[in-house]
Amino acid sequence: MTRNSSDNAYLLDNQQAEAGERFAALSALFDPSTFRHFETVGVGAGWRCWEVGAGGPTVPAWLAERVGPAGHVVATDIDTSWMREAAGYEVLRHDVAAQAPPEGGPFDLIHARLVLVHVADRDQALRSMAEALRPGGWLVVEDGDPALLPQICP
Repeated sequence: MTRNSSDNAYLLDNQQAEAGERFAALSALFDPSTFRHFETVGVGAGWRCWEVGAGGPTVPAWLAERVGPAGHVVATDIDTSWMREAAGYEVLRHDVAAQAPPEGGPFDLIHARLVLVHVADRDQALRSMAEALRPGGWLVVEDGDPALLPQICP
């Protein structure tokens, strides 16, 4: 997570009262396409999945339902205050760019949505995720490209 060095504030901090509304809006906007990606790669019973920067519970809950009791889902974020462990998935406080991958791998699927745009060391985060995949596993990254913003916003 990128922080402002002058006051240590972060615009999209999970501790803000508006965080729940933000997670609900992001879920409504992006979950349908995220779940289509998962269906395309064939997420199914017995898969081991790592949801990076989960924020809220919708993606890990969907994955847990799909992988069933034979599978395993780990949902990580640097701030897990909006996550509750539920049947079928585990919640861990974790920094993808600074810590080794969580236990439970190698993973069949690793997913990160709107995570890398907040991570200063993107190369390390991507390396960490790629190394935690099983051979033939899927790394699904859905993110924005900050370099395009000047072109989009006059």
